[in-house]
Amino acid sequence: MYLLIVVLVFLLAVLQDYIYSRIQNTGFYLSESSLYNTFWIFFVPLTILINRLIKIINPKNRLVKLPFNLGIGITFSFLHLVFFASLFVLISSLVFTPTHRFSNIFNSAFSNQFYIALLWYTIFPAIYISKYKPTYSKKPYSDKIKLKIGSKILSVSTSTIQCITTDKPYSIVHANDKKFLDNKSLKEFETVLDPTFFLRVHRSSIVNATFVKELKSRNNGDYDATLKNGQVIRLSRHFRNNWKQFIQ
Repeated sequence: MYLLIVVLVFLLAVLQDYIYSRIQNTGFYLSESSLYNTFWIFFVPLTILINRLIKIINPKNRLVKLPFNLGIGITFSFLHLVFFASLFVLISSLVFTPTHRFSNIFNSAFSNQFYIALLWYTIFPAIYISKYKPTYSKKPYSDKIKLKIGSKILSVSTSTIQCITTDKPYSIVHANDKKFLDNKSLKEFETVLDPTFFLRVHRSSIVNATFVKELKSRNNGDYDATLKNGQVIRLSRHFRNNWKQFIQ
């Protein structure tokens, strides 16, 4: 996409030079015009570099985004002019006699084209940041969980776990109509169980959503959830964001 845009702009710029030479009745040299318009080719690699930079550093604070965008714009605009002037001098030393001086090309580009680069490299990051949504790989969750029962370690299928409650200092895992004591905290269980199904609904309980059969309001923001095994678990309003899917 970027390459297509830059190629099109490059060709239009060369065409503009040709039309201008015909109107002003001056000479037109394709090699010289092409060399001057290599200015446009640097937008492709530098824009791709900005993309990758934003994916690594993507400030969330709006007050930080403005100076971040401006800093990127100024930095990459100067880099653009330096690369362009360097390439221009390198090619001209091989093709033209006498060769062009770096300072003359850089100053000319700075006077005539710096604002173009600054506009692009300032506006583009702002648009890209607003559209860019980082993707996160989904954490794989095992379909079995290990519980330490005394001196034994028992492997329990997570699909059979109906809920997990606390009986300090232990947690009670309710699975297959049995109860298993384990010394892991509910917070530790939250890290190993798939949050799509296992929801923290109270400071003392986690519920497997697939086992919720019925809800009954307590008229204070809390609810009682009846599970398929008949067990009743209180859903605290303080954890409403976790279980609000039940009442939507």
